[in-house]
Amino acid sequence: MRRVFSSGRRFFARTGDYWLAASLAALAVYFFSGYFTPVRFDRERIEVELHKGRIQVRGLYHYTNSSALPAVLTLQVPFPVDRHHPEPDWYGLCESTAEGHALTSLAPVSRAGQVYFRLLFRPRESKWVRLDYGQRAQITEGRYLLTTARAWRRPIGQAHYILRLAPGLELAASNYAVEPEPWPREGRAFTFSKTHFFPDQDWVFSWAEPPRQTASARRVQP
Repeated sequence: MRRVFSSGRRFFARTGDYWLAASLAALAVYFFSGYFTPVRFDRERIEVELHKGRIQVRGLYHYTNSSALPAVLTLQVPFPVDRHHPEPDWYGLCESTAEGHALTSLAPVSRAGQVYFRLLFRPRESKWVRLDYGQRAQITEGRYLLTTARAWRRPIGQAHYILRLAPGLELAASNYAVEPEPWPREGRAFTFSKTHFFPDQDWVFSWAEPPRQTASARRVQP
């Protein structure tokens, strides 16, 4: 009988070790993978600047840890790349204030041509992340990716978008209705806002550039 009890203790001890190891592995996956997360994406502010042959973007994104536990979030950074819009020639990531002032740089990781970064959250903590990038545009049309937000499976609570055009450029079209916005510098600006926004299409916009002057048109007449 004593041998039976001893065997039973060893069995449950081994079983307990297995359960402990499995629990620790599950916790590691939960906290460090960033794929199972209570963090919510609830606000964004996007500023797009158009220059001749170039698009520059500054995005501010707000994330909130809804849990009473720490959390990790792993995010992919998608860029609107096609045959007319090559990969950005520069980009930067940082934690920031709500106004966009940089706080802490984020080190992105590139895997299989995709860019990822990781955020650590304390319980109930909220953070703003700023993304800046610039890319060449071989046509007078651009795109800002909005449908990627559907992966969160819930609407963005508040979203604000601004489109600024350098002097001499004119807005030709936008698939989202925009309104003119006062802009203290040269050029023009347009904006639109959404609440509880679950986009079903990306933001596509186009612009008109002033025609090039020929040499004869530039020549001063006597």
